[in-house]
Amino acid sequence: MKRKRGGTSVFFVLFIFVFIIVTTITVEFYHAFTLKEYIDTEMSRALNIATDYAMLDEYRMEHISMIDMSTAKSEFNSYLHTETNLNSSNELIENGKVMYKLIINTTTVENNPVKFEVSGIVRTKPVLLANLVPINVDIPFKVKARNQRYE
Repeated sequence: MKRKRGGTSVFFVLFIFVFIIVTTITVEFYHAFTLKEYIDTEMSRALNIATDYAMLDEYRMEHISMIDMSTAKSEFNSYLHTETNLNSSNELIENGKVMYKLIINTTTVENNPVKFEVSGIVRTKPVLLANLVPINVDIPFKVKARNQRYE
C-alpha cells in the first residue's frame, strides 16, 4: 500500500490554522470580558462615591433619604476623569492610542429611594485584529447605586 505524499502536511496546516483562529477568538472574548469587568467595577465605585458624597445629611434625623442631584452627577464625572484617567471625550488614551471610549447613554438620579443609575456602551477595538479589521466592538453596561444609610 502506497502512502500519498503531502496528506499529513495538509492536515497539519489545517490544524494550525484552526488553532490560530480559536486562540484569536478566545483572546478577543477575554479582552472584552476583562474590559467589561473593569468598567463595571470603576463605574460602581464612581456611583457609590458620588451617591455618598451627595447625600443631604440634614434629612437623616427624620429618616428621609434625599440627594443633591447636581452634586451627584458632578462627583460622578469628576471621578471618571481623575481616577480612571479619561479625557474630556471620555476616552482612555495610552501610548498615543485610544484604548476605549466610554459612551454614557442615560444617567438617572432618583430621590425616593435614592438611586443613581448609569447605562451606556464601551467602544473598543479588537486586540489582535485591530490593524486588519477596522471595526469597533461595543460592550454594553448598566450600573446602579443606591443609598445604604438611613440611621
